Amino acid sequence: MYFFYNIAKKIMILHLDLDTFFVSVERLLNPELVGKPVICGGLSERSVVSTASYEVRKYGVHSGMSMQTAMRLCPNAIVIAGDRKNYMHYSQLVTQIVKDNAPLYQQMSIDEFFIDLSGMDKYFDVLKWSHDLRMKIINETGLPISFGLSVNRTVAKIASGRAKPMGELFIPQDRVQEFLDPLPVEKIPGVGDAMMPRLKTLGIKTIKDLREFPRGLFIREFRPSADILWLKANGIDSSKVVPERDPKSLSTETTFETDIYDQTYLQDTLLFMADILSYRLRKQNKKCTAVAVKIKFPTFQTKEKQKAVSPTDFTDTLAETALMLFKNMYQGQALRLIGLRLNISNAEAQNDIFSYNPKKDKLNRTIDNLRDKFGSGVITKGNCV
Repeated sequence: MYFFYNIAKKIMILHLDLDTFFVSVERLLNPELVGKPVICGGLSERSVVSTASYEVRKYGVHSGMSMQTAMRLCPNAIVIAGDRKNYMHYSQLVTQIVKDNAPLYQQMSIDEFFIDLSGMDKYFDVLKWSHDLRMKIINETGLPISFGLSVNRTVAKIASGRAKPMGELFIPQDRVQEFLDPLPVEKIPGVGDAMMPRLKTLGIKTIKDLREFPRGLFIREFRPSADILWLKANGIDSSKVVPERDPKSLSTETTFETDIYDQTYLQDTLLFMADILSYRLRKQNKKCTAVAVKIKFPTFQTKEKQKAVSPTDFTDTLAETALMLFKNMYQGQALRLIGLRLNISNAEAQNDIFSYNPKKDKLNRTIDNLRDKFGSGVITKGNCV
């Protein structure tokens, strides 16, 4: 096996991750929640936990857990339904700071970013720059955030998770395996609940166990698509940070901490994504010509459906289309990931004369202007899906 390194360019990737993002936003809006056990999620017993504060996590509560189980583990928890408009507003504040300062970044979800700092060590201290950016976000938004800095996306992401809460962790090349080896194998992004029983049967409990497991045998046991996990256990990840520069599409996706069965939670997540992406469409004066929904199962199987739409930036239209695609694919199975992509027309944005609704367009843009000026919480648009 041969590895090639670009000696002219030192690879360095930063992963920024907002700590318990939804809970942190709720605490900004209501400081009385600080230090108390807080769960963000649906209010019914059939709902699932969206975000759990660290005060709740010590009882074993985590994202994706049923609310009924969470309340049994921590009966004194304060449950908040939350307002996704507020979360989107604060995410945009952080995104703008990253955009204004980072040489090349990719937003992975509402609360996490990858920044490519490769080669930047020639011009400044990369670790200090990362620290300064983190402090700028904290000081200007009031939100807690952690980061991991390392030689690729996988190690940086695992490092940011280990740095939480409100921490920083730098893993240089010569410490990558020392850092990874003792960690539980489920810390590798992509190792889901469905894999764990089989991994344990094979004696694979730590990342080191997976690293030392014969590669060919691992592929035979878990299909060729799982080879990426073996590579990650060996500290290898060639995936790039891909910036949005004159994009042909806007997309976002969420990988759940645990496999999710709850259809209501999955649909709410998709609606949240439609709200975020349609807002970004309007800010860029773009129109969507096709909607695509992606789901990934714990077995790594991925499904995606796409539907063309008349050029639009209306949240309701895009959300309805996304839900329709999701319902056509989803059969009640556990999901590891859900994503939404809006394809953008290359032509200059124009309104379709048959589907254009001037009143709805005015309403969308009025809401956007109010969000920009006063914050997302100033107005909430009714959900008609």
